[in-house]
Amino acid sequence: MIQQQTRCSTRRMGFTLVELLVSITVTAIIAASVAATVSAVAVGMQGQDDAAQEVARLARGQARIADHLFRARMILSQSTTVATLWLPSETFDGSPTNATEYDTIHGNELRWYVVDRNNRVISMQRVSNTLNRTVYPLATDWSALRTTLAASGSLVTTTVLEGVIEAAFRFTSFNPCADRRLVLDIELDDDHGGMNFEVGGIIDALQRHSDCQ
Repeated sequence: MIQQQTRCSTRRMGFTLVELLVSITVTAIIAASVAATVSAVAVGMQGQDDAAQEVARLARGQARIADHLFRARMILSQSTTVATLWLPSETFDGSPTNATEYDTIHGNELRWYVVDRNNRVISMQRVSNTLNRTVYPLATDWSALRTTLAASGSLVTTTVLEGVIEAAFRFTSFNPCADRRLVLDIELDDDHGGMNFEVGGIIDALQRHSDCQ
């Protein structure tokens, strides 16, 4: 009698094979659910990280253009795909010699912003020789000059924005002696945010070149 009660007790304290299988199945379902949740969170966090990185890239690109516009004397030329800025390299001190230099366009003071549709980027180009003091008149064909310098390996190119599906400088007509606003409309691909937006701004203080009438 005592032996029979012991066996009954043992059966009540343990698991049957069916109960064990059910337990394993439930545990597997919970584990799969947890794994899916963790994966979804990870994907969400990765998406947020990508978005944050893209915002940072856009901010850096806009900051570069805004800084150049702030320091620029003039927009020398503008087409739908290329804009040329004149950024004086010397500080104005009021002396006659300095004033002459300050009013002269030198090679190392040129910046070209270029829409490169083949490589889907917005880039900025400048002469590689930072001591280049070649003097250029206002009437220079800036696009042809850029082509010549690029062909001779005299330009340095810096990527400003990547993943550009479409982009164009917005303007109706252009006069370097009067125009002071530079606006670039941009459309990015999905990998870079898939956004439509504009960058650019107004030259802080347009300085008329001596060749302007």
